[in-house]
This record gives sequence, C-alpha cells and structure tokens, in this order.
Amino acid sequence: MLVLTEFPPAVGGMQTHARHLAAHLSRRADAVEVLTYRITDPQLAAQAHAFDSQCGYPVHRVLSRLGYWHNMALLLDRVRRFRPDAIYASTVFYGLLRTRTDLPLVCRSVGNDVLRPWLGYPYRAFSRLVGSRAVQHGLRWWLEHAHHPDWVDRLFRRAREQLMRDAAASQCRILANSDFTAQLLQGIGVARSRIDVAAGGVDCVRFEQAAGARQLARHKLGLREDDVVLLTVCRLVAKKGVEILLKALALLRPEFPALKLVVVGDGRKRKAYMARALSLGLADVVRFAGRVPHEDIPPFFWASDLFVLASYESLHAGGAARDVETMGRVLCEANAAGLPLVATASGGTPSVVRSGENGLLVAPGDPRALADAMARVLRDPQLAAQLRAAGLERARSEFDWSAVLPRHEMAIARAIADKSAQAA
Repeated sequence: MLVLTEFPPAVGGMQTHARHLAAHLSRRADAVEVLTYRITDPQLAAQAHAFDSQCGYPVHRVLSRLGYWHNMALLLDRVRRFRPDAIYASTVFYGLLRTRTDLPLVCRSVGNDVLRPWLGYPYRAFSRLVGSRAVQHGLRWWLEHAHHPDWVDRLFRRAREQLMRDAAASQCRILANSDFTAQLLQGIGVARSRIDVAAGGVDCVRFEQAAGARQLARHKLGLREDDVVLLTVCRLVAKKGVEILLKALALLRPEFPALKLVVVGDGRKRKAYMARALSLGLADVVRFAGRVPHEDIPPFFWASDLFVLASYESLHAGGAARDVETMGRVLCEANAAGLPLVATASGGTPSVVRSGENGLLVAPGDPRALADAMARVLRDPQLAAQLRAAGLERARSEFDWSAVLPRHEMAIARAIADKSAQAA
C-alpha cells in the first residue's frame, strides 16, 4: 500500500517521484494500490480521473489535506480491506501506521516534512469534521494551491511538530533524498542506522539530447542561434533565489550582450520578480515562461547553454519555519540533459552537485559569486564540456530511475525481511 500525499496529474518533484515509484512497484508486486489526497476542484478532478484510469493499479483519492487523524482512520480501514504485506509513505507523517498495524513500513523524507510539517489539523477532536469533503471544498483554492498565511503555521506548529516527531520515531526505515535531509532526521532523534540516502530521480532517456534538438528547440522557443541562454526551472517562491539570479544577470550582461534568461515555473512571487527584472533593465533579457507540464520540460534544457539554481534558505511563520532546497531534482535533470550547471551550496544540493565535477557550487545569496561562476563556464568551453560529460555519467549511474527505484524496492524488501525475522 502506497500512501502518496502528492500524486499526478499535479506537477512537482514529489508527484514525479510518486508516479515512477508506483509504476515500478506495480510491475514487481502482486498487487499495489495508492492512497492520496482527494481533489474537489471539478476540472482538476476530471484530469485526475483520466490519469488514474490509465495507471493499471487502483488510485483512491480519499485523504484530506486537513484532518490528519481522520486520514489515519481511513488508512487503517484500507489496510483491513487490502491486507498489504508492507506500507510505503511519501512523508514521515504516516509512520504511526507501523505501530497501529504491526506491518513493515518505509517512509521517504524530502526534508520539508521535518522543516515545515504540513499536517493540516493535528488534533483528534473534530478531525472527521475538519477532514470532510465539505470543509475541503469550502477551502478548495487555499488548500490545493497552498496559499495559506503564516499565522496558520504558527497556530498549529507545536502540535504538528510533535506529531511529526512521534511518526518519524515509529518507522522501520526512512529513505532521505539527501545527506542534508538525513541530518535533519537525526536532529529529531532518528537513528542513522534507520536512514538510507537516495538522491535523484530522472528519466535520462527522455532528457537525452538528440542530434538537431538544440536548433529545433531554440526555433520553437523563439531564441536565436547566437543567444547565450541561461535556464532556471523552479517554483517562484522565496527560497529559489530568483532575485539573486537577476542581480547576477545584470552583472554579466556587459560581458555577454547576447545573454538571455528563461525562467520556467510559476508561484506567488512571479509579479515581484517580473518587476525586479524591469527595474534592473532586464525586461528584454528575461523570459518568464510560466508553468510548463513536466513532459514538455526537456526542450528548454536542450535550447540552453547553462542551467542555474540560486536557492537559499528562507524563513516563514515569523521565522519559525525554514524553507530550503533539500535536494534539487532539476539539477539531476540538467545533468541528464547534458547541460553544465551552476548552483548554490544550499541545503541538499551538495548531494547532487560535486563542485568542479558535475557542476559548480557557490555560496548562497551572493550575486557576484554566482555571476563569476556562470562567467567561468561561459568563457571556458573545455570546462563546460567537462561538466557536461561528468554530469551525464552521474545522471545515468546514480540519478536515473533505474538506479533510484531499486533502492526503494530494496528498502521495502528489507523491512519485510526484518519483520519476518522478528516474528521467527
């Protein structure tokens, strides 16, 4: 049984991981079923139904984004009906299922479940009411697009954190997406022996650049052959550091007059970043492409000369909640596309980028350091080729789904074997 809190057709790193993992395990197990959040928006629900119908395994969209303990009741009922041999959850939040079912359980942590435990309403009282379809429908936009004010995090933070810690302590094994996330888990008391690190998750074949792909992609995107194209792909939120990238771009422009920046992604800070680009005189240099379906992303990589991610740690809820890049799947995708990259050494990015090998790392929040690193790659074709080749090799051997998914399968098999050994 897979408890996947985020699932396609919504777009994001967790959704991509969930889709590939469920498909992989459905080919390996006798039976698999997915439980995920319900969708109340009629248009999104229709898209979800179309996606689910072609999965080849049952998808139950029954969980609430609000009522944690109501979700636990729903999951326990599903365990009794489905009778799985093991449970996998995409966050540490549902680790309590192990003590309530006595089943082997493996959870994945991407770090944000520890840093910002979004458990909705964390109390038992009224959980069924709060988790009802009617309440979720009333708060539909707010919940399904995460546009909630900081005071909500502050109000429930202590109870959510305690619940998250209890859940993390209950699990058999946890798969962390980076060394940074592993350290966060250790910081809340999880023994290192129960943590495996598995960074990555990319379809290298889909991102592989065929002959002529660069020219075709540039033509479709309206870019000239002599443009020097930088690319960033991210949600337009504070931690992505897009304003730092814009400042670095302004520093680079005198040396590289043909410079262009393509920003793929959307978010609450889009208007602020567009205004910032205008104030820096970059209106004709920066293109905000908006949200792009994940299957349409590869041509943006192929059309570009350099990928850049300028993330840094940001704070929310009056400084109580941290938001940081815990891995950076887009860095794996840049490597898979054969694109040299520059990123900031923030959070979990060093688990993906070995500076000087498959990319360059700089200190976060420093536009000059970012500009210097970008200029270094753009000036030196030999360095760019070296980063490109090493990135491709690392993507194929470490970040591809063919390497990542067997590690998840092994963790589940190990949890089942440990449980059998204890019973014997």
